[in-house]
Amino acid sequence: MTPQAGNSRDLIIVSGADTGYFPLLRDTVLSVRALDRSVPLGVLDLGLKPEERDWLAGESVIVVAPGWDVEFPGRDRMPDTFKAQVARPFLPRHFPGYAMYFWLDADAWLQDWRAVELYRRAAGRDRIAITLEIDRAYKRHYKRPKVFGFTLAWKCYREAFGWRAADRLGRNPIANCGVFALHADAPHWEAWGSTMNRVLHRTRFFFAEQIALNYAIFGDGLPANFLPAYCNWAVGDAAPAFDPARGLFVEPYAPHEALGVLHLAGREQKNKVFRLDCLDGGIVETSLRYSESRELCRRAASAAVSADG
Repeated sequence: MTPQAGNSRDLIIVSGADTGYFPLLRDTVLSVRALDRSVPLGVLDLGLKPEERDWLAGESVIVVAPGWDVEFPGRDRMPDTFKAQVARPFLPRHFPGYAMYFWLDADAWLQDWRAVELYRRAAGRDRIAITLEIDRAYKRHYKRPKVFGFTLAWKCYREAFGWRAADRLGRNPIANCGVFALHADAPHWEAWGSTMNRVLHRTRFFFAEQIALNYAIFGDGLPANFLPAYCNWAVGDAAPAFDPARGLFVEPYAPHEALGVLHLAGREQKNKVFRLDCLDGGIVETSLRYSESRELCRRAASAAVSADG
């Protein structure tokens, strides 16, 4: 889908990375720029090299090195990469002047601009648009239940808020904050930052900002619009299918919606070669990283055009 023209301050797409994640971040940026050359892009610099910042400048990316947005015990011992979690509820502070903020993790990339428009419309002015870690294809839903119901969500609530919160909220699905849209005027920013501050005074762990946001949504009732999984597809939960006719990665089950965002969350997914079913009945083996899948998608799309001609 072609992006719609609009005010350059209507939307900014933001990500963040250190030098170790830069190859993934580069794919994120390239995937956005392949669909829209002019949309503002911002990056939180968590330890990039000068040449990496220069490359981002060449793609008209605004680069900001965030400080610590909140004070919490042990802050001086935390790595700079943890600033990505701490800074996320404060994006309007780091990239001021935009109406809508669309966060895209550095290990996620944009395949279909329609997803951006869905997030924007779903967010409006007073809701967070976000995707739950739920889908009919996700393998987690078909596994044997955890002993005593101690899922990862339950453990995160327990770590961040204690037993009572875990028992009350731990059965809820996780809203994945690796991709979300939120208006600058929405009340969520302040609530999210305040809740995360509470968490960081209790504990410091990888999912601190995500579980703080989930608590604000499910515990405090902040309004949210939950989008379908194809808007933030977790490839580790379910490998997509491939549609040679469109040259796109799609849902593995009908109606085979094109995936708006492919999210390579998890260490194994970033370098894995996936064996995918094709909608024409074949099989293809490919990485799901943006740059490494481009030739497959171009070749398929070109073959489809030739066949139609």
